[in-house]
Amino acid sequence: MESLKIWIEAFSGLGLFLFGMIYLESQIRLSAGRAFRRWIRFATGTRFRSFLAGLFATALFQSSSVVTLMAISLIGAGLMSLEHAIAVIFGANIGTTVTAWIVGFVGFKMDIKILSYAFIGIGGLASIFLEEGTRTRSLFNAMVGFGLIFLGLEGMKESFSLFAEDFDIGAHRFAHLGWYALMGLGVTALIQSSSASIAIVQSALFAHIIGFEAAAAFVIGSNVGTTVTAILGAVGGSPDKKRTALAHFLFNVSTGIVALLAIGPLLKMTEAIWPGSDPVIRIALFHSLFNVLGVAMWYPLIPFLTAFMKRFFKKEKAHVTHYIHNVSADLPEVARDALFKEILHLAEEVENFALLAVNTPPQKVLAEHLPIDKLLDTYDENMTLSYARLYAHIRRLEGEILRFITELSGKRADERFQADLDRMARTTAYLATAAKSIKDMLHDIDRWYDEDNREGSLFLRNLRYQIIKSVRAFHGAFKDGERESFEEMERFYKRIAQSYRNSMQIIGEIAKNRSIASEMTTIAINDLHLSKSFSKSLRNAVREWMKGVPE
Repeated sequence: MESLKIWIEAFSGLGLFLFGMIYLESQIRLSAGRAFRRWIRFATGTRFRSFLAGLFATALFQSSSVVTLMAISLIGAGLMSLEHAIAVIFGANIGTTVTAWIVGFVGFKMDIKILSYAFIGIGGLASIFLEEGTRTRSLFNAMVGFGLIFLGLEGMKESFSLFAEDFDIGAHRFAHLGWYALMGLGVTALIQSSSASIAIVQSALFAHIIGFEAAAAFVIGSNVGTTVTAILGAVGGSPDKKRTALAHFLFNVSTGIVALLAIGPLLKMTEAIWPGSDPVIRIALFHSLFNVLGVAMWYPLIPFLTAFMKRFFKKEKAHVTHYIHNVSADLPEVARDALFKEILHLAEEVENFALLAVNTPPQKVLAEHLPIDKLLDTYDENMTLSYARLYAHIRRLEGEILRFITELSGKRADERFQADLDRMARTTAYLATAAKSIKDMLHDIDRWYDEDNREGSLFLRNLRYQIIKSVRAFHGAFKDGERESFEEMERFYKRIAQSYRNSMQIIGEIAKNRSIASEMTTIAINDLHLSKSFSKSLRNAVREWMKGVPE
């Protein structure tokens, strides 16, 4: 039963730790104002400053794991480069030796749980009284995330506290020093603290349970075991977070291997630096010595290590385009055909964006051809979608198309080819304008859904009808190249102008209703202009596009 409790506590601590990592990273992004970014850039602006930041922060927090996790969070939030994050880790490896010195001299061990409670308490209370969405609130929320990381680490450590307290290192005697190193690695990985495991071996040394050579091998292993925390912190993260954790692992493992192979000379050097010192103090010196050796070995190679790390965890570049990234502009005819298809793809994205903006499934409008009145009645709830992401995707697609057109225009000089490219560029521009009109309408549509009155509901229904009707007419003309659909688009645009006059009557009713906020009248007028601009842009896109369709 006791062992089950230990594993439940360990699992809960792991959950708190991972959630704290994700939450801290998200809040750092939100709170990272100009001053904070400037401070981070200064503290980690060069490789050496990053190294010093890692060293002093670890000495302050008494945990290289926490500082490494901070670096991983900052790189995940885009506030630190991979090269400088690696330098921070190197500094943390030297900074972590401070704990061994403190234990050696005064036997003090910092209670990280108190620190976690302080961070969570201060951050949580402050965020309650601060306005939502402000940078200051996000900063205090980041404190909560930081506290959760501490609490999760402490939970994992406490779950194995009985193991750590009852662990009798003297009962495990080995002939080869490598086994002591593996023991140090295993204990540290289990209790998530190299400082705690080194404290165990210092206690064993003090009680003369094991020899100095075995204790030194144990410390080397514990130095490698501390990388487990960073690996956990990088789980599910960006490629650079994983690369940072891998660099940490490679650095500690390589340093450990060199230290283990050269343990004889290192022990002699330790004795020579401080002859006759207490073994507990001497193990702290040994810990510092081989970490300094590792940094001296690797620090000049940081640029090469960074470049090497970038070979790993590569993500295949996500292309917003479907066709043009697969062809070369050196094959103009093939490229023009791909460009033709890409603009059809852009048109489809704009159609979907517009229909989703008025809370109507594109499939129902364009494939199933349900009556518009039925669509309006069936789908009358406001959807919760990331419209900003949808619009950003469209903007990137537009940019890639226009860039490809520019590149392609230099490949052939004949008039017909250039005329085709000009037509496709103008079509793209009209589609971009149509998407922009919808984007500018999004906030207003949310306001109309919040209006609980007849006039507001009527205006919203009329607005949605215009968008759906425009998209449906555009779809037939643009995608299928139907002359009938093109003519229908022209007729509908004229009806939009008539509808504009009808809508002004609704706006008059809105203005008369005292229960409706006065700014809604202005919003209604603005939305009518945007709706008209949307339909006009689609009509102009169809006109340009049809110039290239054979009679």
